Amino acid sequence: MLTVVLADDDYLVKEILCENIPWNELGMEVIGLAENGKEALDLCMDLKPDILVTDIKMPFYNGLEVAIQLMENHIQTKTILISGVQDFNYARIALNVQAAGYILKPIQLKEVIAVLKKVRDAIEMEFQREQVVKRLEQQLAENMSTVRDKFLNYLVSEGALNNGELQERLDYFKLPLKAIQDIIVVVAEIDDYESRVKSKGIDRIQFYNFSIKNLIEQILNNYQAGICFTTRDNEFVIVFCGEYCKEDKMTQIFESIEQLLHDFDGITLSMGVGHCVSLKSANLSYSCACSAMSYKFYTGNNSIIHINDIVSTSSMDKISEMKGNTELNSLKKTLLTEIKLGNRNRVHHLLEEYCVRLTQAKQLSKHYIRGLFLELIIDTYREFCETEGEVTEVISSYTASMQSVISVETIREIQTHSSGVLLCIAEYYGTKYNNRHSALIERIKNYVNQSYMDNISLADIANEIYMSPSYICAVFKRETGSTINEYIIEKKMSSAKKMLTGTKMKVLEIAEQLGYENSQYFSYSFKKYTGETPQQYRSRSTSQIL
Repeated sequence: MLTVVLADDDYLVKEILCENIPWNELGMEVIGLAENGKEALDLCMDLKPDILVTDIKMPFYNGLEVAIQLMENHIQTKTILISGVQDFNYARIALNVQAAGYILKPIQLKEVIAVLKKVRDAIEMEFQREQVVKRLEQQLAENMSTVRDKFLNYLVSEGALNNGELQERLDYFKLPLKAIQDIIVVVAEIDDYESRVKSKGIDRIQFYNFSIKNLIEQILNNYQAGICFTTRDNEFVIVFCGEYCKEDKMTQIFESIEQLLHDFDGITLSMGVGHCVSLKSANLSYSCACSAMSYKFYTGNNSIIHINDIVSTSSMDKISEMKGNTELNSLKKTLLTEIKLGNRNRVHHLLEEYCVRLTQAKQLSKHYIRGLFLELIIDTYREFCETEGEVTEVISSYTASMQSVISVETIREIQTHSSGVLLCIAEYYGTKYNNRHSALIERIKNYVNQSYMDNISLADIANEIYMSPSYICAVFKRETGSTINEYIIEKKMSSAKKMLTGTKMKVLEIAEQLGYENSQYFSYSFKKYTGETPQQYRSRSTSQIL
């Protein structure tokens, strides 16, 4: 039951309200009566009722002053004001104190009941909203570990956060790291993973990944040496910080991990150790650690491989490394994918990175580098022809790029001429997707324009378009810069403005016309969109016309 306090210096008014309002049917109970503003305020401060129905003009404090003090003391009581005078100033102040309702004397019981119902509905809506928020906050707290690992995965794969944003996230996830400190990333894998773990089924995989991560974290926490997380099955990433970036300190941790895992189930790990870098460049250290880890093929199980040991190999070893370098191959695969997605800017960026990585490997001959670019062009063109057939402008660009790459002298020139055909193909794909998306956007807009008054949902639109809600939301946002919900609200608010200025419809009627369940939520949405309540907008627009 919602609780109610009635306040009026007129005893007859209180008696009429007490005896003639069907409080039980409304789900309400009158728990206090006040004869003046001071009594009303004291009752509300003490009992904290859900609703206060109060006359404006009362001794000691008037109803508006009571409402103001309740608001200043953060009492959530909804205030319904009763006034015997149609005074615009009272109505304006009532809006300022966020009054839930405004009733004129002589009191009409039907009007009072209607206002009470609206306030009850508003309270129930707020309660439901609070429950949803609490449930979402609880779910976030329960999944904080997953969200934390997602952020750390982004950090080691992408990097490039500025110091302020990076520190803010570190603080949010309560990570024992500082944005400005140096770190070393280590990548660890279980030895004999296929036979020991993977072949035993999904339960075994999940058990070992969970257990080993937690055992490593336990040691890191004991030493306050850093953090551990997983990027995928059988890849444990350790981030060392502070004094544990020194080799002798890291060795101490490695020995503790080795002993603990041996005692746990006779497990051994092999580890690749990256360079010491700033935290915001963790992706570079991670990349080096992965490269070091690939040398396990030569060193065997239970190895600790430092990237510094690898860079001292001979030039011939370097050439072999680059030919089989998983990182470079991964970059090439990513580049091919972005070309097929039509992302020109991303393709340009990846080509630059591809060239930089090859330039840094100065031991590679220009003939080998030229061959890598020719291979990239051929692979891209072949995949394009398999799906799109032969396109005249692409054939011309392909022929010109191949001839130029064969004849030019520098790697930068090779990159420039290679980008010609690769960006041409990417643009072709991009135009194709944009045309498809333009038609999709038009269908969405047409449906919204026809149905926005029916309180449509994303699910309704998705069913009409025959595509998933997540897909149409992503495409609409990317192509228009706004969400579908923002577009629906824009249409509703545009119609609302026309109804407010061009008709004499009541706000309640307009709300119903636009598909809102109650006028209060419509007024809230309208003010959020325009900065004015519907009444304020209508009054201002009318006065401007006059």
